Amino acid sequence: MGCLLVIDDEQRIRQAIRAMLKPLRHSIIEAENGALGPALLAQNEVDLVLTDMIMPGTEGIETVQAIRRLRPQMKIVAMSGTGASWLYLQAAEKLGADAVLNKPFRPAEPREVVRRVLSENQMQ
Repeated sequence: MGCLLVIDDEQRIRQAIRAMLKPLRHSIIEAENGALGPALLAQNEVDLVLTDMIMPGTEGIETVQAIRRLRPQMKIVAMSGTGASWLYLQAAEKLGADAVLNKPFRPAEPREVVRRVLSENQMQ
């Protein structure tokens, strides 16, 4: 199984995502902010990053850009649940996010997206 990096400033969201993804049996690393995420990525073999878009300090857009600089081929799933989340998610897609998740999501949605994005990676 692979390794996933979940970046979100809300611990309860990170825990919920971890629980939702548990059936996939990937190892999961958590980062509580956008600055720590790329640092953890540099230190670990990660197959896919799930990142929130709205975080204090280093926002998701900056985080996606930092990940792309560090690992251009990294698979990224952007997440947002703010009132204008579609704007942030659209921006993330333009920066190269492979998929987006609009919060709140059904428990199966993160699993479906992770499976799809990782299987696309294997087909290339």
